[in-house]
Amino acid sequence: MGSDSNKGHENYSKANVIASYLFFGGAIGGSLIGLIIAMLMVLEAVLQSDVLQNIVRSIVLAVLAVPICAFFGFMIGLIPATLTGCLVASLKLYRNHKGLSYSAIIGTISTVICTFLLMVFNDIPFSFAACIFATLIGSSSGYFTGLFVLPKV
Repeated sequence: MGSDSNKGHENYSKANVIASYLFFGGAIGGSLIGLIIAMLMVLEAVLQSDVLQNIVRSIVLAVLAVPICAFFGFMIGLIPATLTGCLVASLKLYRNHKGLSYSAIIGTISTVICTFLLMVFNDIPFSFAACIFATLIGSSSGYFTGLFVLPKV
């Protein structure tokens, strides 16, 4: 059994894991933000308007919100996603309960640290809501990116 686990660690591709987190981590986090925005846009249109044209327009805008947010999420989340990928790869995590949990925790910590640094260096006043939002997006992005890109055990 020991030789099988060593063989698994020999086949672990750190470069693929880091590159996958770099390219997909921020985009997945941005897509999650886009989905939240899209759901709120459609919900608002349904609750406030009885005109079908306004509802359809909101649905079209909601569909466009997801890729736009994914692009901006990629750009903004590049540093925390890369940090998460580097640490996940150095720990040689796999797609199991432990690996996905660690990936979510690492994603949370790196996103919150980058949010703090962004606030400090841009003279943005501290916002508890921004930290909570960064925690939620970082953890879910780390989890879902790990779910898609980490190798199986």
